[in-house]
Amino acid sequence: MRETIRAVKPSEKQLLDKIVSLHQMSFRGFFLSSLHPGFLRLLYKSFTTHKSSELLVAMDGKDPVGFLAYSYDTTGAYKHMLQRYFFPFAWYSFLSFLKKPSIFFKMLSALTMPHATKREADYVKIFSIGVDPDCRKGGVGTHLMNELKKRIDFDRYEYITLETDAKDNDEVNRFYLRNGFRLSSDYMTFEGRRMNKYHFRRKNEYPVS
Repeated sequence: MRETIRAVKPSEKQLLDKIVSLHQMSFRGFFLSSLHPGFLRLLYKSFTTHKSSELLVAMDGKDPVGFLAYSYDTTGAYKHMLQRYFFPFAWYSFLSFLKKPSIFFKMLSALTMPHATKREADYVKIFSIGVDPDCRKGGVGTHLMNELKKRIDFDRYEYITLETDAKDNDEVNRFYLRNGFRLSSDYMTFEGRRMNKYHFRRKNEYPVS
């Protein structure tokens, strides 16, 4: 039976906690997963309270099996996170730093993101998509992507964009290609991490190279 996909409400605290657990299972060894769970809870809650963002969840009965966080206004989403939740974010960042001091520069880079983000066109950005490792062959990720595509007015927004690791990440890169995304560019982060940037446009609307 296909899972139900819907938007998460800010008041659904238990569901947000389960999404945090899904994130940690989906992204083992990644930077965000190393942070205090309270930081992740605030991060995902901010997508439910920002007027131009949304957190989608795929529900199998009463259990979430996947999620997708996105925004129509990238800079506004970051600013909303910091302005509305600055002190809780600062507290959980401090706790994370005490646990692992080496994350300091990555956290500093994340906090300066609102100033680094520039919009060259109207687009929708996927911040995060995660699926329960036990459900990855069931099409949950594709169902989430399809739901997002249905919600977007492509007469107003040119494309959907996302970024993912280029190295040692073949399965994830293939997933985006299978779902109609095309590689737009790649770049190197300050810590030497190569990233792929993908765009999804309406069918047959890619520029001819």
